[in-house]
Amino acid sequence: MEIRLPIHIRPAIAEDIPQMGTLFRSVIETVCSKDYAPGQLAAWASSSGDLHRWQKLLAETEMIVAEANEGKMAGFAALRHPAHIEMMYTDKDFQGRGVAGCLLKELLGKTSGPVTVHASRTARPFFEKHGFVVAEELFPVRNGIVIPNFRMVKGGCQ
Repeated sequence: MEIRLPIHIRPAIAEDIPQMGTLFRSVIETVCSKDYAPGQLAAWASSSGDLHRWQKLLAETEMIVAEANEGKMAGFAALRHPAHIEMMYTDKDFQGRGVAGCLLKELLGKTSGPVTVHASRTARPFFEKHGFVVAEELFPVRNGIVIPNFRMVKGGCQ
């Protein structure tokens, strides 16, 4: 049974970047480990400490943070306007507690029309549960390693 927490959603700020990078790496290395090989996980997580990349994401997307338990970062997400979910990560200790649903609801409220996401194998069931359908399987390469994911769409034509 899912235990929902009170979640506070706020805009991300530059001071959140180190914690977002740490959470990003942790989720990939733990939560996603059942769906990807160790080399894929390492390649995927390799940008966790790339300050320039995170600053660029913060500048180019609308990033939000989910806080729970006295301000602890429970997750974060980014929307590339007009309607592409750039990323969404929920801390391993907050999985299944409504955090991702709160983040998604907030992002969907900032869009109109079809919304897309490139979802990992791990995230695919979550997005399907929320009405997204697979449009195609993708095979992006990071650091020379293929890390398959899915282009998913909610609303409109696939």
